[in-house]
Amino acid sequence: MKKILKNIIKKVHVLKIIEKNIFKFVEGISMDSKIIQPNMIFVAKKGKITDGHKFIIEAIQNGATTIVCEKEPFHIDKHITYILVPDSIEALGIITSNFYDNPTKKIKLIGITGTNGKTSVATILHQLFSRMGEKNILISTLGIKILSKKYPTIHTTPNIIEINKYLNLSIKKGCKYAFMEVSSHGIHQKRIAGLLFKGGVLTNITHDHLDYHGSFDHYLSTKRFFFENLSKKAFALINDDDKNAHKIIKNILAKTYFYGFKKNANFKINILKKNIHGNQLLIDGHKIFTNLIGKFNVYNLLASYATAILLGKRKSDIIKKIKNIKTIKGRFEQFVSNSGIRIIVDYAHNPDGIKTVLNTIKGIKKNDEKLICIIGCGGNRDIKKRSLMGKIVYETCDISIFTSDNPREEDVEKILIDMKNFKSYLKKESMFTVVNRKKAIQTAIKIAKKKDIILIAGKGHETFQEIKGMRYPFNDMKIAKNFFKKKLTIQMK
Repeated sequence: MKKILKNIIKKVHVLKIIEKNIFKFVEGISMDSKIIQPNMIFVAKKGKITDGHKFIIEAIQNGATTIVCEKEPFHIDKHITYILVPDSIEALGIITSNFYDNPTKKIKLIGITGTNGKTSVATILHQLFSRMGEKNILISTLGIKILSKKYPTIHTTPNIIEINKYLNLSIKKGCKYAFMEVSSHGIHQKRIAGLLFKGGVLTNITHDHLDYHGSFDHYLSTKRFFFENLSKKAFALINDDDKNAHKIIKNILAKTYFYGFKKNANFKINILKKNIHGNQLLIDGHKIFTNLIGKFNVYNLLASYATAILLGKRKSDIIKKIKNIKTIKGRFEQFVSNSGIRIIVDYAHNPDGIKTVLNTIKGIKKNDEKLICIIGCGGNRDIKKRSLMGKIVYETCDISIFTSDNPREEDVEKILIDMKNFKSYLKKESMFTVVNRKKAIQTAIKIAKKKDIILIAGKGHETFQEIKGMRYPFNDMKIAKNFFKKKLTIQMK
């Protein structure tokens, strides 16, 4: 793709241009000097750890012909165009949108944000619209998916270059809708700058990411910033049952709608029956059965239903297709062994998430079924939530097994001490510590008897374990299934 620089910097707040050749061709944009190629723009940003301005010379050596920066370099190369801006990341959003033909003006982009449920709602919407014959793109923790083709991502909210690149590609493939997870990190780091959203969905707001935001108020205000920047032509769909939801919508211009179990919500739902196989629901006078389990998934389903209505889809078409939505990978994903032991793998990695999943299981399991939970906490993340999660698991489960999650650069033993640093009115001897996650899963399987339930929490869909800067292959569900296979082979022998 080639674009003239003059057209790419339209609407960018430019302070100064040095070496004013703005009629040159540009063939790409990057913030990484190492992957710069000839005729690309290098955007230098001040980061928390490193300052991109230090890599301007390297970017030029690799072929950059335009530099977007916040401060004038000491050495000026007469063949390079330098564009000085007050904020490189905001400029990057506009530049990238212009380079990729402003895709969010041509596609209906819906942003889903909240502490929990983002992946589920985005994935349900992708499935639902695909089933209704509407071509669409999914941008989520699980990756980017255009129609049926997957593209891997690292962050919940990818960088703005990737977003625009894939949105542009999806439009070329005929997509009219885009469903995207929007994380608090993505909002705060301006990874969604320059995007035009048709709608925003709020799932919930609870304790999470305080290691990054510093306080709950900052976390809340970051989410609020997303909704405050929606236009008058957009809609905001809010979980009416969330206690913090109304703090989000004080100063927003978008048309606001509410969903939930409350009578005054615009979109309401009732649970008629629930069990380990799914939920019988009443939605807009229609009875449907869904394989999605738990009240939290009912909220996710309702948010998706309401979004489809607000995007102009017919109720009858939505009802017909939404009941066939499949379980989302790593979100209450189940497997029952030949010996009758039920394995549930879930991404729950914060206090509200683990509490919700455990209460869901307790609400549908029978009294003679033991609940065993394998849980860890991520390293280099919010320390305060560790003891909260430890206490919830200890007090809710019949047997708790504390283990490693993604320790990253931290000492696993230290993380486990933090998890066990709580006071409880209960005096149980059913808490174990098994540092090796694989052995923890094996221990749970050895302990479990027929009809018992093992919850493996925290990693969900992830296929790796991150230790000291390295990613090692690790898949909770695969490992559990392999242990059952080995157990079965031994018994047959």
